[in-house]
Amino acid sequence: MRKLILGSILALTLFATGAAAETIANRFGLTGRVGFAIPVKPGFMDDEFINGTSDTKKGAAWNGGFIYGFNDNVASELEVSYLPRLDVKQGSAKAYEAKIKDISLGLQYRFMPQNHLVPYVGAGLDFMDGRLKKVGGGNYDMDWTYGGHINAGVDWFLTKGIALSADLRGTFAKSGDISNGNEYDPAWIQGSFGLRLFLPEKW
Repeated sequence: MRKLILGSILALTLFATGAAAETIANRFGLTGRVGFAIPVKPGFMDDEFINGTSDTKKGAAWNGGFIYGFNDNVASELEVSYLPRLDVKQGSAKAYEAKIKDISLGLQYRFMPQNHLVPYVGAGLDFMDGRLKKVGGGNYDMDWTYGGHINAGVDWFLTKGIALSADLRGTFAKSGDISNGNEYDPAWIQGSFGLRLFLPEKW
């Protein structure tokens, strides 16, 4: 059994290190990642999220979408991020739960595209809305607003079509209206980890 386990580990290691990053030019890819989001106030002075509240806790996040390579170095991304639960406090007590949906369209520049490990930087436009649930009852819509993001990450190619992907981004937008007459400031830092699956150029 020990020999089987060691052999499997060795085979996986050789499989991973032997893979080369094939060009992504003219290829579509699918991305799926999970991670966390930390709400911040623009300027990073505090993490007020809903006007008039005192603190918003970090929460889980996931994103998924599509990537298309224009050439070896430049690619476009369409992604949807979802923050399912951000606990918002008023003083020392939890007052709300917020849910945010973010649709982003961006460009990325990829360094060393022929290496196993391909770092990248990117930026783009974001459109978001959400839902606010008050503790004790009451649900409020968070109107659409818009902003942008900057991000950096890395893709580690296990095969020519499969890569592990890690991404760190900051998302900021103008204040949006809430149906209870308040406003929210959709700004957060998001870290996520997952997979990219690239389709062949001819499929």
